[in-house]
Amino acid sequence: MQNDMMSAIRAVVAEEVSKTLGRQVELLERIAQYLGIPTDARAAVVPAAKRATPTSTRRRQEPSSAPVPKKRGRPRKEASETPVESADEASASPFKVGQTVSYKQGRGTFPSVVKSIDTEVGTVTLERQSDGKQVERPFAKVESA
Repeated sequence: MQNDMMSAIRAVVAEEVSKTLGRQVELLERIAQYLGIPTDARAAVVPAAKRATPTSTRRRQEPSSAPVPKKRGRPRKEASETPVESADEASASPFKVGQTVSYKQGRGTFPSVVKSIDTEVGTVTLERQSDGKQVERPFAKVESA
């Protein structure tokens, strides 16, 4: 019973394909005949040929001692090159805690108050005056009001 159902489904599908594709099916049958593949007038399903497995297996190559290409951008500073923290660093910031500033984000400019300053990273934590949301912005995006 299941074989009857499968053959009926295949017949319906083959009929719909021939209606939809029409000329392309004829061309595919001609190509199959040229290649020597037997074809039926009802477009029987031919199982796909199995691909031959490669005789040699690929081996992972050992990394060679070739020079590594240079990376883009600035190289990171060594620990010896980092500046020593001092008391003057806190005053190096262009902003002070509690200062009223405005910052740019997207297409807008928002008035806000400075809550904290991170001079190592170069960012300022701000509290927006309109809704109290806290955001962290770089010095370049913040202007004194």
